[in-house]
Amino acid sequence: MHLTLIGWLHTLACCYSLIIGAKLLWAAKGGTAHQRDGRRYIYAMVFVNLSALGIYQIGGFNIFHVLALCTLASLAIAFASARWQTPGRQWLRVHLTAIVFSYYQLIGGLINELFSRVPSLIGQQAMLGLSQGLTIVVFLMILSYFWGRTARGAAAAIALAALATTAQASTLTLDLKGVIPGKGSVAIVVYDSSESFLHKGMKKKIVPAGEAAMQVKLEDLAPGDYAVALFQDVNNNGKLDTMIFGIPSEPTGFSNDAEGSFGPPKYEAARFSLPADGKTIGITLHK
Repeated sequence: MHLTLIGWLHTLACCYSLIIGAKLLWAAKGGTAHQRDGRRYIYAMVFVNLSALGIYQIGGFNIFHVLALCTLASLAIAFASARWQTPGRQWLRVHLTAIVFSYYQLIGGLINELFSRVPSLIGQQAMLGLSQGLTIVVFLMILSYFWGRTARGAAAAIALAALATTAQASTLTLDLKGVIPGKGSVAIVVYDSSESFLHKGMKKKIVPAGEAAMQVKLEDLAPGDYAVALFQDVNNNGKLDTMIFGIPSEPTGFSNDAEGSFGPPKYEAARFSLPADGKTIGITLHK
C-alpha cells in the first residue's frame, strides 16, 4: 500500500486520535488531565479531517469530504460548549454529544478503510453495513450512558440546591491585605475538607484587584468548618504562575495566614469555623 507523506501523517494522526479519544471517553472527567487530553484530541482530529479533505479526491467533492466537514463542525461545537459553557445548563450534554459523534466518525472511517483496503474484506457490502450498524448502536448506547449520568448529576444538584435553601446561610467576609493595587484579579476558593483542600473547592469567586487593602464577601455558606486559599492573578491568565520547583511567582494567601514548611499549608492549619451569624477573617497575600 503506497501512501504519500500527507497520507502517512493522516494515518498517524488517526491512530493517535483513536488512543487519546478512548482515554478521553473513559477516564475521569473535569480535571486538568481531562482538559489536557481534550485539547490534544481536538488538535489531532482537526488535522485528521483537514488532511482528509486533501486525500479523498476521487470524483472531486464526495461523501468523505462531507463527513470530514461534519466532524470539524462537531469538534468546533465540542470546544465552544466546554470553553464557554454554552448553551446554558445544556452545555455538558452538547459537549458530550459532539465528542461522541466525532469519535464515532473516526471509528466509522476506520471501518470504511478496512473494507476498502483489506483484500479479504473488499466487496463485502453486507458485512460492511452490519459493522457500521453495530457501531452506531454501540455509540448510541455510550451516548445514552453519558446523558444518563448528566441527568443524575443535574437531579443531585437540584436536590442539593433545595437543601441549601432550607439551611441557614452565613456570610464570610475576607479582609485582604498585600494586594498589588489594580493588577489583574483575585481568585478565591473555599474548601470544606482536608481531602478536597487545594484540589476541588466547594465555592469560588474572582474579583478585580482593588486597593492594597480590600474586602470581599462570600455569601450563602452553611455554618461549618472551612479553609480559604487565594491568589492574585496579576496577568489575568486564569492560573497561578510559578517559578522553578513550583514556587508561586504571584501573591498567594491562606486563611489564618497559614504557611507551609515546604509548599502550601495543610487544611488543618488554614481551617476556621464559620458561625451562623457570619464571620470576618483577615488574609495577607505574600509573594
